[in-house]
Amino acid sequence: MRLKYARMDRAISPNEVKVVQWLLDHPLLDATLYRLQPLEQLRVVGGCTCGCTSLHFKPVEQLRGKKMLADELALYPDGQRAGLILWGLEGEIVMLEVYDCQPGSSHRFPDVSNLCTWAELGRRDSQLSKSNEG
Repeated sequence: MRLKYARMDRAISPNEVKVVQWLLDHPLLDATLYRLQPLEQLRVVGGCTCGCTSLHFKPVEQLRGKKMLADELALYPDGQRAGLILWGLEGEIVMLEVYDCQPGSSHRFPDVSNLCTWAELGRRDSQLSKSNEG
């Protein structure tokens, strides 16, 4: 099943810039080349029609061969979690994918204060289970 793609054309918002920067600060691989592009100059050219808040910075037709730059989480105050994957291609950031960890959790775009690494989540869960034991 292929999801539909919604075309748009707008500047990236200041909050979206902060989230992309945070993800670049927590990369899966060397993201030095991707830091050369001024994030404030990114344009949102599309998104998904499923209701998630994923952002396309290049048309979907130009995303073949993209590489995962970062894969982290948003933890919302109400306990919901969403995953965030930053994708790049040849030195350009091409997409920010926001996906569900619980139904509907990807339907809101996180604030940078909601972001968490998988390692931080593991530490939190471990500390929580230890405190519940004692």
